[in-house]
Order: sequence, then structure tokens, then C-alpha cells
Amino acid sequence: MPAHATTRLIVDTVDHGISGKAQIVISDGRVRLTHSGMPRQEVLFISDNSEVYFIRHARKELTRVDPAVLRQSIDQFSGIAQSLMAQRETLSEEKREQLDEMLKSLGIPDPDALAGGSIKLKHLGQRGDAAGIRCQWWQIRREERAIGRSCVTDNNGLGIAPADFQTLAALAAYVQELQLSASALLSSMGFVLPPLGLADSSSLPIRLEKASGKFSATLTAVDRLDVSLRLMVPQGYRIIGLPGG
Repeated sequence: MPAHATTRLIVDTVDHGISGKAQIVISDGRVRLTHSGMPRQEVLFISDNSEVYFIRHARKELTRVDPAVLRQSIDQFSGIAQSLMAQRETLSEEKREQLDEMLKSLGIPDPDALAGGSIKLKHLGQRGDAAGIRCQWWQIRREERAIGRSCVTDNNGLGIAPADFQTLAALAAYVQELQLSASALLSSMGFVLPPLGLADSSSLPIRLEKASGKFSATLTAVDRLDVSLRLMVPQGYRIIGLPGG
């Protein structure tokens, strides 16, 4: 395999009954994610500095997520979230529903996500498969409640270039960190992160299912292209800042 080959993964998703298709391209330490449900949009991850770009080509604008700025935004958002959750717990059922509707109108579809909470994994001892690759099922739990399950494999199963696997694993670890600390913040910006359920740094999920049954993702194909794609940040786009950044 050439030193700078490109890996492409195709993932089928079902979100609230709506089928979609995601494409993940890995090349030279960068990952580009596109989805049929978000036409002319992409997420670009640069593993060298853990920077993420949310790119909207139709509007010619992008949001650059710098880790230091993101931490500042998370801290600010967490303070607001804790205040809202404290008030929410004291409200009547009717008032709580009104607050939840207000939060949803602000782009936070799941107000309970504001509460955060640690994620724990439980090995289920069950095997699954996706795209002809075997995987191990893990249950994903938050605050003692099952929120989903993840079927993970290592690169012996996935069989992509080791450098591309490391890049993808770095992105997965970063996404899981964001899912724990900033899911509500990113949700308010229109980006929803599923719990990945990473067992360790040498494994990646190839199937995901939410306990609610409202979301699933399944790897359907792995392509190895003998060319290197230059995954670049577009020039001349308007830069949109993070809240609190």
C-alpha cells in the first residue's frame, strides 16, 4: 500500500426513522466526515493539533473548534446549564415542559443532556458484525441507565493502514471527550454527537445503537484508495466563532 493512500469508510445511519449515509475519508492525519442528511456540509478533523472545522459550503462559512477555546466555551456553558438544571428540578411538570420547549427552540433537543454525567461501559459477551467484520458488543451506561450499545473492533479486524487507524482512533477519542463534556453546547450549534462506547484506544465502533431505538449507525464498506486526497480547510470562508469563544 502506498505511504499516502486514502481510506474511505461508508456508514449507514437511521435517525428517527430517516435513513442516511455517512462517508468518512482519512488521509495524511486528517479526517473528513460528510453525511447525506447535511448536504454541502462537512466536518474536518486535523489530528496534529486536535482542531475540528465545521464547514458549511452553501454559506461559505466555517466554525473552527480550537481545543483551548472549546474548553472556555464549555466552562461558560456548563455554568449556565447547571443553573438551568437546578431551576428545572424545582419546577412543576407543566413549567418543566415549557422550559424544555424553550431549550429545544434554542437548538437543544435533549435537555437531560445538559446534566452531563460519566459514561460507563459493560462488556455484553456478545459478538456482532458489520461489513463482514466481527466485533464485540458493549453496553453504554450513563448514571446507571443504559443509553445505547456499541460493537467495537480493532485494526486486525478493520484492516486499514495503521496511520489511518491511529488518526481515526484519535478522532473517536476526541468525539467521546466532547460527548462527555460538550454535547449540549454542540447540540445548540446543530451538531449532535452519539455516545461511541470506546472500550480502549485500540478499538473503534463499527455499529452503534441508541437504547431509545431512535438512532443507529452501521459500517457497510471499507475502501482503500491508492491515492492521497488533500483534505484542506477552504480559503475565503466567513469564520463563525464558538459561543463564549
